[in-house]
Amino acid sequence: MNDSSKKIQLYIDGMTCVNCQNKIAQALNQTEGIIHASVSYNQGVADVVYDEEKISLKEIITVIEDLDYTVLLKKKNVGDNITDVVCTLVVIVSLYVMFQSMGILNVLAPNQLADTGMGYGMLFVIGLITSVHCIAMCGGINLSQCIPQQVKEEGDSRRSLPMFFPALAYNLGRVVSYTMVGFAFGLLGFLVGGGAKVEISTFLQGILKMIAGLFMVIMGINMLGIFPWMRKFTIRMPRFLARKVGQQKAKATKPFLVGILNGFMPCGPLQSMWIVALATANPFSGALSMFLFSLGTVPLMLGFGSIVSALGKRFTNKVMTIGAILVVVLGLAMISQGGSLGGLLPPDLLLILIIACCVSGVLLSIPVERKVLKNTMKVIALAIVLSSYILWTLQGKQVEKNSSEETKVEVVDGVQVINSTLLPGRYPNITVQAGVPVKWVIDAPPGSINGCNNRMIIQDYGIEHTFQEGENVIEFTPTNTGTVRYSCWMGMIRGNIFVTDGSESTGEITSGETSVPIPSEYKIPTETMALASETTDERGNTVQEVNIELTDDGFSPAIIVVQRDMALQWNIENKLINAKNGTELLAPYYSTQLRLAPGENQLSLYPTESFEVSIEDKQLYAYVKVVENLSDVDEEAIKEEVSNFKPLIYPAEIYEGSGMACH
Repeated sequence: MNDSSKKIQLYIDGMTCVNCQNKIAQALNQTEGIIHASVSYNQGVADVVYDEEKISLKEIITVIEDLDYTVLLKKKNVGDNITDVVCTLVVIVSLYVMFQSMGILNVLAPNQLADTGMGYGMLFVIGLITSVHCIAMCGGINLSQCIPQQVKEEGDSRRSLPMFFPALAYNLGRVVSYTMVGFAFGLLGFLVGGGAKVEISTFLQGILKMIAGLFMVIMGINMLGIFPWMRKFTIRMPRFLARKVGQQKAKATKPFLVGILNGFMPCGPLQSMWIVALATANPFSGALSMFLFSLGTVPLMLGFGSIVSALGKRFTNKVMTIGAILVVVLGLAMISQGGSLGGLLPPDLLLILIIACCVSGVLLSIPVERKVLKNTMKVIALAIVLSSYILWTLQGKQVEKNSSEETKVEVVDGVQVINSTLLPGRYPNITVQAGVPVKWVIDAPPGSINGCNNRMIIQDYGIEHTFQEGENVIEFTPTNTGTVRYSCWMGMIRGNIFVTDGSESTGEITSGETSVPIPSEYKIPTETMALASETTDERGNTVQEVNIELTDDGFSPAIIVVQRDMALQWNIENKLINAKNGTELLAPYYSTQLRLAPGENQLSLYPTESFEVSIEDKQLYAYVKVVENLSDVDEEAIKEEVSNFKPLIYPAEIYEGSGMACH
């Protein structure tokens, strides 16, 4: 150092990834008067050595803030804004729970990883959401470094070319490089998966999906800046590779080439999508995955990002925050799907761990000076997470919440034969006896197979069955009593196999806690019945509608007759005296528990099979009879069927799902 040189450490707010670190360091080191500058994304600081005679501290701060970052006078302490941290976490958890219960996350998160029939359109959505991060990280700065100088050097004849063309070339370069990387990762997955075997195991799919979701959560948290200590978990490209790519970017002047090189610089979203491409185990599927993801990043990078920036930094920060929250929620959805798919992380356990991690994160954010206290906080935070898992295990909470229905078991030549019908949105629950071979015959009618339910996985028995139209046979021998949970390959549609020891069976259990249905003593009244009638909804669609009442004496009528495969508007007027705070309607067939408000309630569903409903105290029941045609109803036969029907009390854990909707 000479006499006029000075060293200072600046605290920088707004960095969201390693590329932000590199961008600031490059800008500082290219500024006249700065002898050396190093930036740490993990620490959120910049160490600058500069010549006071050539540049002032104010000018150095201006260089950083011109890149849309904020220079702080002192280190930002998360504990100073602990209320904001708590509010942000509450919003994330609330959105996750709400979207998950409404089924929205099943649409937003990519449906699968390793199947060429995956929901590619959702990868575009992910690109669109995460590109908010790209605006600040690599949008305007790269163009400003390579486009204006090039246009100016080419002379006035080039000035007539719209600036849109260089921007388009830059983004085209990114799309090309993303697609190339996707091809490479897909090829790697193909080779690792066994060459000719295009499809990797379901368990590995789940693991990869959980990892991809975890990266997205970390990336979103880092974008929010609420837990700076999580920055150390960001995966980085090896320094020598990053340095070489960075050097080539610095030399490049063509927008297309800058875009190509930029596509090889990893950030949070890219790392997640690399895993998606790897899991396809197919170079062409991997390339298509990354291609569609890159297309999702183009709109904001191409022009809409300039509009957002023009609205002001404050507005841009709000957009960034919203995008980061959505990234975290989407990452949690991917972890949930991966956990279910791999049979490692049930959804209810995941929710408990999410809450425990939020509490631990807030605890670790409390500012303490003494090292002993810091270590104590870390131990307590770890204990909170571990104890939440242990308590969940000890309490024996049921894992997969799904539908339940009474099944008939017929023993033929020492084999339990069970017949079920495949439905588009649900799997059946069955009850079998331990130690006796099972032949499970599942009929798949035309139109019942879709992209989600087409492959069923029973992890405990090592069974993966791909459904075909017609009769499907699944054979196994249950050995241990209890509940065996199974799901579709996505982990979204689930079911239970209740295994008994032979002394208990559906309708014969008399006492004790059990995970199988037990009988109710209630007899459904058969004096009257409500017959649905055809009508049109507000959109002009043909639907059926039926009206009943719920009083302290029961459902009136308690028999509801509706037509199969026609949208139903079921109006229930809740007249219960104690219904001031609402009443829970239980529909085990749809794995649903719905809140009925006092007065009028409208339920929407698409009936396919007859089912029972009850209210929360399981003292009042109604029976919904599904017929082929409303114009040909045998009322006496229906009354006889209902009089012989024995309502069941189902385990409380199955009353979650989205098969019905209440308005």
